[in-house]
Amino acid sequence: MGYKKVCIDCKKAFSIYKNNQEQINLTCPNCGKKATLFNHKFRPPKQTDSVKWKVVEFLKNNGFVYQHIYKEHNGVSTEVAYPETLKEAKEFVQLFKSQAYDLKNS
Repeated sequence: MGYKKVCIDCKKAFSIYKNNQEQINLTCPNCGKKATLFNHKFRPPKQTDSVKWKVVEFLKNNGFVYQHIYKEHNGVSTEVAYPETLKEAKEFVQLFKSQAYDLKNS
């Protein structure tokens, strides 16, 4: 399954593929700092789009690495789109905090 190794500092994402036996090196090949493993669904903004990278950073810092997020309505689960703005991201984090990952312990 594919993943993306994302470096917020460099504003870069690197596609990687792994099987369950492989250990992933989370060092950014560009700057050498620690990167974060994001879901394959993540589509990085342009490097020059600092506003959108702030949204990505905020979501990551709150445990959202573009994993599947669902909301339930009348017993039916539907997947939720990720926010585009910081204001939407703050609301998103509050609404779906129960589905966030604890990135400090992973």
